[in-house]
Amino acid sequence: MSQFRLRDYLIDRELFESIRNAALQEEAWDEDKQDEVKRFEKNVLQWMRKKRPVKRYKKFSIKKLDLKEIIELADISSLKLFQGPSNLELAQIHSEWCNHCGKCCTQSSPIFIHRDELKAIITLNPSLKDEIIPNHRYQEHFRFKEDQPCKFHDWEQKRCRIYDTRPQVCQNYPLMLIGSEGKEHHIINLRQDCHYATKLVLEKSIFLFDEAVKRKSKKNRNSQN
Repeated sequence: MSQFRLRDYLIDRELFESIRNAALQEEAWDEDKQDEVKRFEKNVLQWMRKKRPVKRYKKFSIKKLDLKEIIELADISSLKLFQGPSNLELAQIHSEWCNHCGKCCTQSSPIFIHRDELKAIITLNPSLKDEIIPNHRYQEHFRFKEDQPCKFHDWEQKRCRIYDTRPQVCQNYPLMLIGSEGKEHHIINLRQDCHYATKLVLEKSIFLFDEAVKRKSKKNRNSQN
């Protein structure tokens, strides 16, 4: 029988594996993306070891592997499952985590524009009429002609030139809206070089770690009574 680990206080091991595998399929993580996610998780782990050093939790027999497994759970789960904030709520609370590096503006392609927001964007920015074309891969979506790098990114100011009317996908970054109609949910784009995404997953990992320690402590107390 395998050893009971810290993450097991939050989710059944087999259930976690099935959810993670489903996430891999839903988000279409190829080998390159999976390698990037591993590098991302390694980066978060470095921060996590500072925020929750295992030596401080020696009495709970917590190992480095426990931190790694908690981060893996934070990648794919919403804290709402544990009475915490959603990914969207967490991102809105901590917009200061974006350090305006501009990588999302210069390395993302395509930049999706939904038909419902197209009219507002063009009305407020008439000059964009000839800069937006249909996205033939995705129905009801459009895209900028030039989006890698996005021509509206101001390198000197580190800001978007159409910031107030930028597409919703840009407003939500590093979150991405996925799922079919009625079942949409936000996931975090796990980019190793995105400070915002790193801090979001770190915050979720800390929340989940503290919750797991609390549950383990409670179980230990009950077993002693």
